[in-house]
Formats: sequence, structure tokens, C-alpha cells
Amino acid sequence: MLRTTFEGREIILRIKTNLHLYSLDEETIYNSLRESLTVIYFMDSFALEVGEYLLVGETQQSAYPLITVQNIVPRKNIVTV
Repeated sequence: MLRTTFEGREIILRIKTNLHLYSLDEETIYNSLRESLTVIYFMDSFALEVGEYLLVGETQQSAYPLITVQNIVPRKNIVTV
């Protein structure tokens, strides 16, 4: 879990427990989320491309907005139709 600020508000970034991180480390995930806050902060759910992976998550607006990575999907498991 990482507490940070966005537009003057404190927010919480977290990674779902027991999530397989593949070759990503927590620092890379948190940095990617922070770099994308201007977009994902206003979404209910998101998929963020980080190298060969998609970070899939959700944003909950409350007293302390919460952005949670729910799943990490390797590029080899992404199907395009």
C-alpha cells in the first residue's frame, strides 16, 4: 500500500494481496499508477499497459480515494478480436 497525493487530496494506491506479480516489482507498479493518475483517478475501472503486462484495477471514490490493482495480465494472455 502507498499513500500519496493527487490534486491536493490524499489517495491510497494498493495491490490486491496474493496477486502474482510476474516480473514486475511493487515499485514499478506504484510508479506506473502514479504516472497515470491524471487519467485513472477519474475512471471506475482501468487497464494500464506496463511493458509486457496489463495492470487491471478499479478506483473507488471516498474520503480517501482508493486505487487497487486487481489483476496483472501478461501480454501472451491478451486476446484481440
